Amino acid sequence: MKNLLIVLALIFSASLNAQRSAENDYWNSWRYTPKQGQTAEFEAAVAKKMKMFNNTAKTGMVTYKVVTGRNSGTYERVEAMKYAKDYDMDRSAEGKYWQDNVSKFVERDYGQIRWDRINNATLNWDPENPGTPSKYLERTTFDVKPDGIMHFRRYIYRVTKTMEKRGNKNTQLMFRCISGGSDNMFIVVRGWDKYQDVPWTEQDNTFIEDYEEQFGWGTFREDQKNFDSSLESWGEMTETMELVPSLTTAMMK
Repeated sequence: MKNLLIVLALIFSASLNAQRSAENDYWNSWRYTPKQGQTAEFEAAVAKKMKMFNNTAKTGMVTYKVVTGRNSGTYERVEAMKYAKDYDMDRSAEGKYWQDNVSKFVERDYGQIRWDRINNATLNWDPENPGTPSKYLERTTFDVKPDGIMHFRRYIYRVTKTMEKRGNKNTQLMFRCISGGSDNMFIVVRGWDKYQDVPWTEQDNTFIEDYEEQFGWGTFREDQKNFDSSLESWGEMTETMELVPSLTTAMMK
């Protein structure tokens, strides 16, 4: 039994490392809640830091502000499309500048989280030509049971393909946490520029018909049931976020 457990551990480790290859693109996110009454000072200090350290495509960052839910007023800063080699860069000067000049305006620092982007749940986004960040984001966090990953990912993939079939023009990305949180935590991020363009997954009869035309009769209800069962009891939270152009590389004035 002991040898069997060792073998299973090695297989799991090899599988995990294979998913985190030099070819994958990883994303980093940080969340900060400014001290009460010091939001303007926080933004000014971050803007200055951006001009010094985040003023190129390689070092660029995008900033959104949470506008719904318990985290309203919190800022989320994101670095997109990083590769394994990027984590070897010396960024100590940038970190020191933040600590000395920005952190004094921060009430709560949630820490860094690293994410692995999942290709088969990507919609209307080209890594070779990412374009301008969406003005609004809907960010849904999913906490998935360890034995529910397959059902969860199948449903999200199939919904994505159905949205693509129906000509949805908005952007969707899905990520899995690889550091800074649970390996069973996923986020699905959907972006748009006008609220009138928002109809995402209106699961009416025509949506279900399109879904089952691709994946078989009866699959939608079965997949949806398995998806619901795959989540922990607390396992789904959605927030709306709005872009902060002054704290976003290439949009700063």
